[in-house]
Amino acid sequence: MEKKRVIVDLSQLDMLEQRVIKATEMIRTLRRDHDAALAKLGEATASLSRLTKATKDGDRQRGELDHATSQLEVLQQERQAVRGKVQKMLDLMSCLDEAPVEARGDH
Repeated sequence: MEKKRVIVDLSQLDMLEQRVIKATEMIRTLRRDHDAALAKLGEATASLSRLTKATKDGDRQRGELDHATSQLEVLQQERQAVRGKVQKMLDLMSCLDEAPVEARGDH
């Protein structure tokens, strides 16, 4: 068997080394960018969760406010009805007070 000698061109090895270095740097950069993107995603997810909770709380509070407003309207209507009845009773009582005075004047 005959041994073959391989002649390697050093410039090709240098080019290969440069490509490996460039690929390694690119991988490092991509990993940093990936980690930064994951961190931003985590922040965005947390922010979205907070906003979703705030929206739900706002909706719940809006529902409570609507309920309180309708109760207030009912109470105001009831108050008006009570005022009307009290006024009628006062008018009746004033009529009662006037009637005996007129009767006494006739005697």
